[in-house]
Amino acid sequence: MNGALLVPLAVGTGVVVIVVAIAIVLVVLFATVSMRGRQKRGAKRRDETRHDLAAANERAQRTERDRDMAQEQAQQRADPDR
Repeated sequence: MNGALLVPLAVGTGVVVIVVAIAIVLVVLFATVSMRGRQKRGAKRRDETRHDLAAANERAQRTERDRDMAQEQAQQRADPDR
């Protein structure tokens, strides 16, 4: 085979390899950025959940204190000798 015929084939093959490599890099980059975004959204959601849980625990403790105070006041009214 003539060497002059192989040069365009080699150049064309090189261009295809470069284009495919760039496409693979872009796909991997897009997937990485997408996964990172999910991690950030997940972390934000977990933080909001922790905040909601802390607020619910605080409300529950406040409710228990109010209940205990109401029971003590009811006992004092029922038993004035105390």
